[in-house]
Amino acid sequence: MSSSISEFYEGKNILVFGSTSFPGKVLLEKLLRSCPNLDKIYCPIRPTIKSQLHHLSPVDTFAEIYTTKLFDRVRRNNAKFQEKIIPFDINLLMSSTTITETGLDHDEQNQSTQSISWRKLQETIDLCFYIADNSVDFEEQNLKDMIQTNVMDLKNILTFLKTCTQLKSIAYLSSIYANIDCPYIDECIYPCPIEPQKLVDALDWMDKEMVALATPKLIGTKPNAFTFSHWLAETILSEEQKHLPTISIVRVSIIGAAWKEPYPGWIEKSNGPSELFVAAGRGYLRSMKSDSLDILDIVPVDIPVNLLIAATWEKCHEENKEHLTIFHCTSSGLNPFHWQEMSNYFTEYSKRIPYEHAFRRPNLSVTSHSLIHDSYVFFSHLIPAYLADFGLRIIGRKAHVVDIYKNLHRILLGLESFTHRGEIQCSYDSLNSLRQVVSETNNLNEFYFDIRALHWPTYVESYLIGTKRYVLNEDMNCLNSAQKHLNNLRNIRWTFNTIILVLLWRIFISKRPTARNLWYFIINFFVAKFVRFFKIFSAGNT
Repeated sequence: MSSSISEFYEGKNILVFGSTSFPGKVLLEKLLRSCPNLDKIYCPIRPTIKSQLHHLSPVDTFAEIYTTKLFDRVRRNNAKFQEKIIPFDINLLMSSTTITETGLDHDEQNQSTQSISWRKLQETIDLCFYIADNSVDFEEQNLKDMIQTNVMDLKNILTFLKTCTQLKSIAYLSSIYANIDCPYIDECIYPCPIEPQKLVDALDWMDKEMVALATPKLIGTKPNAFTFSHWLAETILSEEQKHLPTISIVRVSIIGAAWKEPYPGWIEKSNGPSELFVAAGRGYLRSMKSDSLDILDIVPVDIPVNLLIAATWEKCHEENKEHLTIFHCTSSGLNPFHWQEMSNYFTEYSKRIPYEHAFRRPNLSVTSHSLIHDSYVFFSHLIPAYLADFGLRIIGRKAHVVDIYKNLHRILLGLESFTHRGEIQCSYDSLNSLRQVVSETNNLNEFYFDIRALHWPTYVESYLIGTKRYVLNEDMNCLNSAQKHLNNLRNIRWTFNTIILVLLWRIFISKRPTARNLWYFIINFFVAKFVRFFKIFSAGNT
C-alpha cells in the first residue's frame, strides 16, 4: 500500500458529481490543495433555473466559484489551478456526442483545443466521487423531485460508470437518516422492496397535491421524502454493485461549517443550519422545541470530505477487499453535543460576536414542553413580529418581519425529523479500521476524520464567526457598532419591562391595601439592604 494518500492521487483523473454543492466544493479544494499532482478533475453539472435564465455555461458557473475565498489557499500555491478542473454539462454522459470542453469558444479556454467526449471519459476516469443531495435545506420536499434527483439520476450515472474501463473505485456520500427508523444502524444495505422505476411511473401522472397525499403511505416509517429517497438510492447501489468496481458509502448526519479546512467556520448560505444561526444570532429565534438532553448530530464538512478521500485510497489498496464498504460519519456516538449545551454556548458567544442589524438581543431557549414553547412563540415571536411590521407600515416601509418568522417556523418544522432524538445508534467498525490504517501511514494529520478531537465550544464560536464573515459578509473589524446596537436593544427592553411593571402595579397593586402594604415592605427591605451595604462599603474605603 502507498504510504501517502497524496502520492496515490498523483496522475489520477477524477470524476466528481455534485461538485457545486457545499461539500462538493470543499472536496474540490481539498483535492487540489493536498493532492496537487492529480491530473484532471471532471465536474459534470446539472443546468439550474438560474443558469438557464442567464444563459450560463458550466464554465461561467465555475468562474464564479473560483473567485470565492474558498480557493485562496490553492491559488497561492498554483495560480493556474483552474486548468485542472474541467466542468461540463451532465447531459454529455447520457449521449456519445463530442463537445468542446465547456461549450465555449477556444479563446475563453486559453486557446485550448482539447475536447471532451463520452468515449474519452470512458477511457480516462480513474476514480469517482458522488456527492448526493445531502443538504438539509428544509424546503418543502416533493417526493417526485427527490426520487428523480437522488435515485433516477444516480441510476443513469451508474449506467455510464459501468462502461468506464479505467475506473477503480466509487465513493458515494449518503445520509445516515436514510435508515433512521432502524433501532441500530449496521454497516449494511437495508434493501427497499419498492422498485424505483415503478414508483417513478406511478408518480409521473400525479399532480403536486396527489403526490403530497400519497407520500405518507409510500414512505412508511421514514420521517420524510429526503430520507426515503436516500434509502432507495442505497438500494440501487447494492443492486448494481456486481457490475461496478469497489464502492465506499459514507453515511453522514447534518453537515455543518468547517472545523479546520479550508478555514475554521467556512460555511455557505445554501447550508441549512446556517439559516438557524443567522436567525438566532440576530435575535429572531428565541425558542426551539427539543429536549435539552437531545443531541445535535452535526458534523463539520471537512470530516466527511477527508473520509471520502481516505476511503477511496484504502479501497484501491485493500488486499482482501469487500466489494462494498459503509462508513458511518456521525457525532452523537463519538462526541455527543446536546442541544442545551449548544444553546448556552451560542447565547454566550453571539453576544461577544454580534451580528449587524439584530432584531433583538440573542437569547435562545430549548424546551421540550409544548405549552412553554408555544408561549415563547406567541410572546417572543409573533407579538414582536406583528408590532414591528405595524411600526414599519406607519413609517412607510415594507413590512417583512412576519414573513421572516413564517419562513423560520417552516425551517424548524422541517428540522424536527433530524433533531428530536438522542444518540444515533450505529456501528463504527469500518471507520475505526480505516482510522487505524491511516494513522499507521502517518496520513491522519493531513486527512483527519476523527471527530472525537473536536472541541464543541470552539467550534460554535468558529461557526458564528464563519456565518458572520462568509454568509452575511460582515466585517469583523466593525464589532463596535454591532455591540452598540445590542446595547440599545437592551436599553429598549429594560425600558419596556419597566413600563409594563408600572402598569401592572397601577392596575393590580395600588388598588388593594394588602398588596400595597406587601409591596412597600419589599421595597423598604431592599432599600434598607442597599443603604447598609453602602455604609459598609464607604467605611471600608475610609
